Order: sequence, then C-alpha cells, then structure tokens
Amino acid sequence: MDVRRYLSRIRYHGDTRPNLENLRAVHLAHILAVPFENLSIHCGEEIVLDIQLLYHKIVVKRRGGLCYELNGLFAWLLRQLGFDCKTVSAQSYRPVTGEYGPEMGHILNVVRIDGEDWVADVGNQCLFRTPMRLAEDQEHTDVTGTYRIQREGDMWFLQRLKYSHQTKLTSDCRKATPGGTDRDVKLETGKQWVLKFKFTLQERELQELSNICKWTEKCHHVYSVRPLCVLPLADGLMTYMGRNLITTRYEDTRVSMATTALESDDDILNVLWDTFGIKLDKHLVVKD
Repeated sequence: MDVRRYLSRIRYHGDTRPNLENLRAVHLAHILAVPFENLSIHCGEEIVLDIQLLYHKIVVKRRGGLCYELNGLFAWLLRQLGFDCKTVSAQSYRPVTGEYGPEMGHILNVVRIDGEDWVADVGNQCLFRTPMRLAEDQEHTDVTGTYRIQREGDMWFLQRLKYSHQTKLTSDCRKATPGGTDRDVKLETGKQWVLKFKFTLQERELQELSNICKWTEKCHHVYSVRPLCVLPLADGLMTYMGRNLITTRYEDTRVSMATTALESDDDILNVLWDTFGIKLDKHLVVKD
C-alpha cells in the first residue's frame, strides 16, 4: 500500500502536512475523484472491509465504493499523513418514514487539529465538500448548500438548509425518456433545516461494520435494488442510477438537472467508463 499512489489516484499533488488547509484540500480532491458507488452489489462481488482489499479496489482498480469503503480507506490515508483521525458511525434520517435507518448505517471520520474536531466525510454522495467544524450552530456553505451541526447530549445532528421544490425536482428528473428530460428550478432559500443524519463520537473499528455492510448489500431500500454511481463535479454532480444518467449543475441560485435514458447494457458500460472511469470485471445486473 503506497500513500503516493493513493494521492495520485485522487489527483492530489500538494502539501501533505497534517494541518487544516491540507485536510480541506485532500478531502475535496478525494470527493471529486472517487465515486460513491454500489456496483459490487449488482456484479456479484463480495465487499470485504479489509484495508488492503479496499486499497486494491479503490486505488489500484480505480473503483469507488460505499461509505464503509470510502471513509474506511480515507481514514487510513489520513493517519498515514499524520492526522489524528477516528472513525465514527451515524444513522441516516429518512424523511418519508420519519425514522432513522439502522445503527452504523453510515460512517464518517472525525479529525482533530489544534484542539478542534472536524467532520470529514468522503462517502456521503452529494453533501458537503470540505470538512465541517464540529461545533453547534455554525453554518457551513459550499456549492452544494448550507449545513449546520446541532447537539443534544452526546448526540450530534447534521442538518441541511432546505430549498423549496428540491424533493419534487429530484423525483421528476428520474422519469427519463429516450430523448432525455431537463429541469431548471430557482432555489428559494427558506430557513427550514432538514435532518440528514445523527452520530456520536464513539470510535468504531472497520471490522465492527462488517455485519451492517452485509445488511446494506442485501436489504438497503435503495442500494440493494438498483446500481448507483455518483461523482461530484466542481460545479455539479453526475449520477448513474439503473438505466438513467442524471447531470446536475449548480448555478448561483439555480440548479439545472438533465436526465438521459440509457437504453442498452452497452450504453451503461460506456457511461461508467467515459463518465466515471470505471471498468467492471463482472457482469452488471440491471433490473428493469
């Protein structure tokens, strides 16, 4: 396992001293280079939470992975670079049901720099791009939106500022047609916060997460149903899901989204290679 090869994989060639500026830079580089994806589930590949196997998959094979894989390997990189880092677990909030997902349904990393803790998460699909200070009521804004962290006792809650029409927009754009669909909506900011997940600062070992990772492979309401691959762009997001490719662009106070239907398996494989740089070793099963 070679740190330099890992940094090359995420196209990072800058300073690596363990300070806040470099943490932000490495974190952003990772998010823009390594996709969140569940393709192993739909290729019949076993996901094993072993650091060497994760390194081979993500760095050598140039794949992505689930949060357990991405944040698990990222924690290894940070420690190799000299950062004080620990992995913690989270429970995602499901607004449709008003309930939380399973315990350890998500993981992230907490990095301590000069006595302050920072939340680092390179496995969150499309949330914040750079680490957030672990402090109450401090708004953190980037191209994806505005976030804050709240606290009740030992529990921390990540919230995102809600934009009107956002849920409807995402739903509409998944209804693809052969010619593609386009949506362009203005973001009307309101001070309504949406809960994303909650977490404590209890440290977790990667091996502890094997059972929940297996559950995610077999039972997760999204990941076990259809293949997904998400890669952030500097000004947007590329999302492959099932037989759709969704392009999202953030434009000041507007978000534009275009969906293109992928009519054949060859179309899907071409998109995975051309857009995400992924070449699969096994057949991808896509249920219609």
